[in-house]
Amino acid sequence: MKKIAHRGISAQAPENTRSAFEKMITLSVDWLETDIDITSDGELVLIHDNKVDRTSDSSGSVNDMSLRDLQKLDFGRWFGEEFTGERIVTLDWLIDFINQQQINVNFELKTDVKGDKQQFYLTHVCQALRRVSTKVEMIVSSFDVNMLKKFHALMPEVVIGVLVENQLPDNLVAIAKSVGASYVHPDGDYLTKEQTQELIDNHLQINVWTVNDSVMANKLQRWRIQAVFTDFPKVTSL
Repeated sequence: MKKIAHRGISAQAPENTRSAFEKMITLSVDWLETDIDITSDGELVLIHDNKVDRTSDSSGSVNDMSLRDLQKLDFGRWFGEEFTGERIVTLDWLIDFINQQQINVNFELKTDVKGDKQQFYLTHVCQALRRVSTKVEMIVSSFDVNMLKKFHALMPEVVIGVLVENQLPDNLVAIAKSVGASYVHPDGDYLTKEQTQELIDNHLQINVWTVNDSVMANKLQRWRIQAVFTDFPKVTSL
């Protein structure tokens, strides 16, 4: 069972920062997960929330701020004084990093922009992802099934996964098949053994989020899921 570093090594460094990604090298972790959003001036950045409030020393919407605005903010001090001065990470920086280190990645499409702005976002994501080395394994996932379908139409060669929050819908297999997904990414608190078996029987692979508990990890491994997203990818009990 693979372990995917959730927003980098986010138990030991502020999430989605260079420190969180670079800690993967020393820990020999070879899969990461991160979130892609877009600034007001069309730059792609890595941040989970639609606002900077939780993970920086400021406030405001990511989509309403320019890259220059965002680069002035401190994205590390909230986690610990030793991380003071961490800046927001661009998608371009991360692609250079994973290509150099040959780290595999799950990119989550995570933005609030709609309409033409969303199409612009998806087009630019595709342009960026074409730089990812063929030696790097890549999955693109989203909770937004319609956006995932649009991405798949633009870049059908990339493996995609449907993210599911809370209870799994009864028609999940049909949803996954309708967008061409190879993976389903359910919340581990809601996944059952029967649902796992149904997904496997329908040739869907399963990566579960966010698993920081060894009991759950061991149970999921017995159920034959492919991977877990975790904040602690090098904890031996996981």
